[in-house]
Amino acid sequence: MTPYQFHHLNFLKIAYNNFIKQEPFTLEEISNDDEQFILDFQQLVKDFEDGSEHMYQDGEIFLDRAFRMYPQFAHLIARDLLWFFGNNCLHNMPDDEIEKFQLLDELRFEAEEKGEEFDYINKRAAVFGQN
Repeated sequence: MTPYQFHHLNFLKIAYNNFIKQEPFTLEEISNDDEQFILDFQQLVKDFEDGSEHMYQDGEIFLDRAFRMYPQFAHLIARDLLWFFGNNCLHNMPDDEIEKFQLLDELRFEAEEKGEEFDYINKRAAVFGQN
């Protein structure tokens, strides 16, 4: 697993941990749909850890589902995951945010070409003006 993938796996785990602390997932009895959603979330994390070939497509479909089913929890999902899984997920991002992630990717590719280590978190903070 590359450092870039590792960061996104952590973002996915953080999102999962944030979701399971919210109602309806904290209720003693939850609906079948809510239970299936959490089980699918767990499976996506496992598939990511295992390097499943379907992980990218499954991640895109899952995030699209998360935004449709639980829009009130969209803020619990790192925006980085939308960029990482791409395709339909990009519909949930404004153009200026997409441009910043494109720049971040360009900086990452440039560092990789030079054989330099890329500090994703700090570069991300700089690109997004969070320093």
